[in-house]
Amino acid sequence: MRTENSTVSLPHDMIRKYILENVNIPALDDDFDIFEAGIVNSLFAIELMTFLEKSFAVKVTMDDLDMQNFKSVNAASQFVQRKKEVKSA
Repeated sequence: MRTENSTVSLPHDMIRKYILENVNIPALDDDFDIFEAGIVNSLFAIELMTFLEKSFAVKVTMDDLDMQNFKSVNAASQFVQRKKEVKSA
């Protein structure tokens, strides 16, 4: 879990905030698999992908449709980072 003194990227913080605001849990470990735990469903996966596209100007393609990319705060943040790197290359 994130501590107040840790340095965390903006996408990471925004993703964490989005998930916490949209699921009924008080806290969230950055590697917690929200799908495996059953606290979200496939509709939330679509909402999360839409949030990532709109918030970070990335495009989720058919090749990206793997729950491994969206299962946790860290996974989604790393996905955004990879997409940004490809876009800028």
